[in-house]
Amino acid sequence: MKGHTHFKLRLITIGILAASVSLPSSAQVFSPLSTDITEPTGIYPPLSAAPLRADVTTVIGTGPCQIDNYSGCTLTDVDNDINGRDYFKPEIKVHLIMDTFPDDGKITNATLRQRGNSSRFADQKSYRIKLDSKRDLWRGERKLQLNKHPFDLSRLANKLSFDLIQDIPHLPSLRTDFVNFYIDNVDYGLFTHVESVGKEYLTRRGWDKHSGLYKADHFDFVMSELYKLDSTGKPLDPHGFKSKLKIERGKDHRKLLEMLGAVNNANNNFSSAVMNKYFNKNNYLSWISVNLLFGNKDAVGIDADNFYLLNRKGKDTFYFLPWDYDEAWLDTPWEVQNNIHQSRAWTGVSAYWSSLLHRRYLKQPGAITELRSAVEHIKNTHLSSAKIANKLNAYLPIIQPLVSSSPDVDNLPVSGSIPTMDEFLNNHNNMFNAVQKNYQVFIDSIQYPMGFWIKTVNKTANKLTLEWSSSYDLQGDSITYDVQLATSPDFSASTIVGEVTGLTTTQYEYNWNLPQNNYYIRILARDSANPENHWQVAFNEYEANNREYHGVVALQNTPPPAENAPICETGADPKTIKLGEGTALWWWTENATSGVINNDIGSVALPSNYKWISPTQTTTYTMTAKGDNGETSSCKTTVVVNPNNSALTPLCALGADPQIINAGEGTALWWWTENAASASINQGIDNILLPTNYRWIHPTQTTTYTINTVGTDGTAVTCNTLITVR
Repeated sequence: MKGHTHFKLRLITIGILAASVSLPSSAQVFSPLSTDITEPTGIYPPLSAAPLRADVTTVIGTGPCQIDNYSGCTLTDVDNDINGRDYFKPEIKVHLIMDTFPDDGKITNATLRQRGNSSRFADQKSYRIKLDSKRDLWRGERKLQLNKHPFDLSRLANKLSFDLIQDIPHLPSLRTDFVNFYIDNVDYGLFTHVESVGKEYLTRRGWDKHSGLYKADHFDFVMSELYKLDSTGKPLDPHGFKSKLKIERGKDHRKLLEMLGAVNNANNNFSSAVMNKYFNKNNYLSWISVNLLFGNKDAVGIDADNFYLLNRKGKDTFYFLPWDYDEAWLDTPWEVQNNIHQSRAWTGVSAYWSSLLHRRYLKQPGAITELRSAVEHIKNTHLSSAKIANKLNAYLPIIQPLVSSSPDVDNLPVSGSIPTMDEFLNNHNNMFNAVQKNYQVFIDSIQYPMGFWIKTVNKTANKLTLEWSSSYDLQGDSITYDVQLATSPDFSASTIVGEVTGLTTTQYEYNWNLPQNNYYIRILARDSANPENHWQVAFNEYEANNREYHGVVALQNTPPPAENAPICETGADPKTIKLGEGTALWWWTENATSGVINNDIGSVALPSNYKWISPTQTTTYTMTAKGDNGETSSCKTTVVVNPNNSALTPLCALGADPQIINAGEGTALWWWTENAASASINQGIDNILLPTNYRWIHPTQTTTYTINTVGTDGTAVTCNTLITVR
């Protein structure tokens, strides 16, 4: 295992040194503006050589544990608070000791409660500590936010993001620290402290503490009755207002309503009446670019949250402030394990099309060229592979001792396919190339039509009426629509019972003469330049059997579909070993009740697991998975065993991330070689860069890719990988 870990780290280090780019001048992309926002120097502390230590001792009172009186609440009550949006927020008194906040001799000096929303359902919680004193602060902060990031296998995506943003002009960042947190002398493991965006955040940067500051929550810039204000600028419906925008600072919100009115006025000039008046374009482009390159899923789309809007007191301009990147950079292990991929409609530029402000910007002449220049400038200037590598290499020795120990190692969100720490390190290594991968997703998305909504699905006894919003093509190509009707939400060919193509309107009536069954609707938008590849689905999502079906709407009263046929995937990590070494043979199944692997492995635990094996010769392992309905499916992988004395014999590995995709989606085909003089990959990829790299590909059908490697001794070795296209 130790040798395997070293192999993986060396693989990534070699790969990132190969990139070389020419950097555009900043003036070519970001011209100085009078409203540009800057932060004072010296507000971000340097990286500590070890996690900071924070200790709290709880002090429990004798009263009740209820709204407005939490005196009798316990730590258990705090941990059981799974609804972060209601009015019950149990909070307990504690005594805090933390580096520059030493023991003050008091019984209590702070309060502790749980924080976050979705993270509340995880076993490991995140906490907020609020100091009692408004003067005796910790590094100038009164609220300490200790985030566990339970769904982030890397445990560092948030800190990495904000540390990188510190060097990006026009986009304020946040202070972060790794923290080893103890409660009542019990080690709770590694946390990331993230600066609270509030009064102290503003004053530390020299900005008026009475400025307007809002945290977005399902906020799409569309005017709503929820934003109505009284004559003093206060919300008439505070709870409704908070459901879209949480007010962190400010008492008069008429400037916000003024900005929303301008955004929603389709007859005004967007450049002069909206962007130049109420926003700073440099800040706007920087924020979008960072989200695209980090692969941030939360700032736009269905959630449209995890960002702040700052309106400095007495000014017109609103600035985007970043917040929470713990689900950025890479797909989570749960998503990978369950073969869950983002919809094309909610990926890249199309995700921003769902918000009115971004939609209006993207329609401006030259906007997509401007955005692409901004993305490429930030990627090349501020997010180089070498810079990301330096950050990741600096973080690993700080966090690994805690991550590899209890309680963290017992709660990492791993898939279970390989040993826990190996999966942690593999995930860490994959982050080196995440920006380049996300950049390619962005470039691809520019060519696709934008997402749209299926708005009306009405069915009578003899007619089905459909209506949807218009898609849009950023290149100005004309768009047509295909309407499909199927008996399965996955729209496999055998289940499609009706289809019409080439529609130029956004309405359709279907004469209904089909038997009683469950039916699903899907609409595809295609552009005229490349209709085979430049297509888009609707924003709508249909969920059943723990899976999301992208762009699909079920007819009324259609129950969830029955479980699908069994599928499986198997592999080895590493796929190529020397005689005497071992490898992790892993498997993953869905809709399977039993699974068997040949070559003396036998029955295996489902749905996924691994087994450490040490084959003495090159061996192909085949798994057979069986479902409830008696159907079976098989998958296989080959482990290459090289003799120990073949020092110059070439080694290779070939894989894809993800291995299983839906039609129209892409994947990163990656390779690694050693002792190779040359190598090529079939399926039109041909000669490749050595020793390691990857290429973003879009196979249209299930395909086996083979790398042919020729060593320095003339020996040829091949490796294969299967990419399954649903």
